[in-house]
Amino acid sequence: MDAASHPRIVFGGDVMLGRLVKDEILERGPAYPLGSVAPFMRTADLTVVNLECAITGREAVWEGEAKAFYFGAPPAAADSLADAGVDLVSLANNHSLDFGRQGLIDTLALLRERGIAVAGAGRNVEEALAPAVVDRAGIRFGMAAFCDHQQDFAAGADLPGIAFLDLDDEPAARKRFQESLDRMRELGVEWPILSLHWGPNMVWKPSRRFVRLAHAAIEMGYAALFGHSAHIFHGIEVYRGRPIFYSTGDLVDDYAVDPDFENDGQALFEVSLAGLAVREISMRPVFIADCRTTVAEGREFERITRRAVALCADMETLVRREGDRLIITNGRGGERATAGG
Repeated sequence: MDAASHPRIVFGGDVMLGRLVKDEILERGPAYPLGSVAPFMRTADLTVVNLECAITGREAVWEGEAKAFYFGAPPAAADSLADAGVDLVSLANNHSLDFGRQGLIDTLALLRERGIAVAGAGRNVEEALAPAVVDRAGIRFGMAAFCDHQQDFAAGADLPGIAFLDLDDEPAARKRFQESLDRMRELGVEWPILSLHWGPNMVWKPSRRFVRLAHAAIEMGYAALFGHSAHIFHGIEVYRGRPIFYSTGDLVDDYAVDPDFENDGQALFEVSLAGLAVREISMRPVFIADCRTTVAEGREFERITRRAVALCADMETLVRREGDRLIITNGRGGERATAGG
């Protein structure tokens, strides 16, 4: 089969285009943060990231309880995403309203102008809960997105905000997952994705509760779970033939590098399909420095690879190197499964 027979989805973790990254965009142009990895991202049939900032010209920050950090990117940052081929973003996170509800409305408008679909936030709770639907490569993809923290960012009946979900209440969370999946099926979605901004920063692996919730989502019929928030990537689990990305780490930011977590070493995650079945899962190591993401090479590549091997082993998956990417294999010998089955 030729390459066109195998649609590809690329997942990137948190994209933070504010603070020092904002300064670089204003000085060097919107292509600066992701330009080095943009050619790879653009070749995918569907590219998905978590946008962890507001895109707005506003300077007034969130009017609620004070926060340690406020992430706001300039309007030109919308071109950073578009130029990198981003098709779909989650806005269900704890920074989408850092510059107020109007800042979120600005973000939605700027993304819409560039044809970038949004899940997990909206001008009201109905929009925030509505799944995004994107048609690519003859497949109808869909994504529902939720965040388990920053409850005061939650959308209301007539209030812009995010899709907040209390994951401590597992029965209620599962019910919401099922409702979102049912809605996507009504819309004809063939490859449903569940995006979750969940858990604490800087932890190496998901909690047992998160594993239970992830397994429940796959058992319902989600094709993939796209997790983020930890700022470092976790091991990939292949469950019933489908990928669970508990944390996809960060794709670009200006954060200090923790010597223990080495959070400048990250990855892009790729899923290749055969029909609706998962054909292959892989990682592309990337390196963040000076507010810019590049393809990892040399010592950085080896360092990221060693970490990926160890973390995936905890999930009973194996990692083998193939050129500049890492191929994920289910160590339990699991079979492929179609997305809707």
